[in-house]
Amino acid sequence: MNIDSLDPNLFAPASRDAWLRLVNRALKGADFEEALVSHTDDGIEIQPLYTRCPDATPLPRRRIDAPWTISQRMDDPDIERAFTQLDADLANGAGGVHLLSRTSPSAFGVGVDQGADGLAARLTAALSGKDASLRLDGFSPDFAEVVAGSSKLATLHAGLDIFTSSSATNAVTDSFKRLLDAGGAGTIINADGRAVHNAGGTEAQELAVVTASLVGHLRLLEQADFTPETILKVVSLCLSADQNQFVTMAKARAARMLFTRIAEACGVSNPPVAHLFMETSYRMLTRLDPETNILRNTIAVFAAGTGGADEISVLPHTLTHGIPDPLARRLARNTQTVLIAESHLDHVIDPAAGAGGIAALTEALAEKAWEIFVGIERDGGLATIIAGGQLAAMVAEARASRVAKPIVGTTLFAMKTERPVVILGEIGSVTGAMGLRPVRLDGEAPL
Repeated sequence: MNIDSLDPNLFAPASRDAWLRLVNRALKGADFEEALVSHTDDGIEIQPLYTRCPDATPLPRRRIDAPWTISQRMDDPDIERAFTQLDADLANGAGGVHLLSRTSPSAFGVGVDQGADGLAARLTAALSGKDASLRLDGFSPDFAEVVAGSSKLATLHAGLDIFTSSSATNAVTDSFKRLLDAGGAGTIINADGRAVHNAGGTEAQELAVVTASLVGHLRLLEQADFTPETILKVVSLCLSADQNQFVTMAKARAARMLFTRIAEACGVSNPPVAHLFMETSYRMLTRLDPETNILRNTIAVFAAGTGGADEISVLPHTLTHGIPDPLARRLARNTQTVLIAESHLDHVIDPAAGAGGIAALTEALAEKAWEIFVGIERDGGLATIIAGGQLAAMVAEARASRVAKPIVGTTLFAMKTERPVVILGEIGSVTGAMGLRPVRLDGEAPL
């Protein structure tokens, strides 16, 4: 028996009115809105039932013929240990290296020293001849140029960002030109909203900052006579993915919509497909019962992968305690490997296309983000509101107004005695970016 053998006339057509009558009977007088309608942190309404969207257009990742890149963090301050970890990652399923400096806003207290002797040469030697990508996070434009010039890497994401680094704009512009002339696959510029998310901002705020960052880089580089088409082809959109599955999927899809909208506003009639990098959320990780973070990471990766991410990096579940040990790193890597190699999630292109609920949430997030973005532009642009403290105030207000929810293992079903956590060393102070510092939802602020 198969689905084609079922008589389509066997069941009478269902109507929303008929469904509502059944729902109201089950509610027994309870208010429909209060009982069944929820809201995101941006106040976006989520109904319990949606109709299918006919003729939906998929929003695929950049390379639909290949799985997303499993990008493994390289952030151990012990440089010898870090390179040993890199070899193990590449030998056991990782397709990319996410190298973080100590000053990266996503380092969260650990990171590699940019001034380590021979770091660029050792990196390129370790990656040369391998079909692996390298993402630089928090490194200077000069370092990116050295890495790019040392040897031909398969893919380099240089990570230049005028908003999350202290690099001068002219240094970024000059390096952009030289990196562009060097050619090769990958991206050069980051439009990054992760700092907003991890400081407690909403999804629309994160998307708005990514959009404002994209526009800020476009303005800067257009002044140096680069065309929008040239710039857009080498931009990475950087977002956080958390355990809120449908919202994360919608956020990833909304980022692609916003990228296309900006490209069209710049007169690009045939916009490139954006490169979307997603990292699992730091703010969702808990210190108590950290094994529950493995489950949160799994949902976050599922949502990012099905939402269309091109590249995903997973924070090890023990990062809240210190430098993760080999087991924590292996679990972070295998979270993605299992979802690709065993669940084959990469085989389905934008499974949310046509789903009424996610489509509605995607569009609402994109519109709310655009509204916030327009406000940022009206106030002088992203650099101005960062310097003036408006961005930090906006995020702080969102964080303060968020309704506290139970956290499994911390405030719900908390363990009487915590198991010991194995780490390789203590973490240092956490670097803020854009005037923001990460704050976890378990109520504990990092150092």
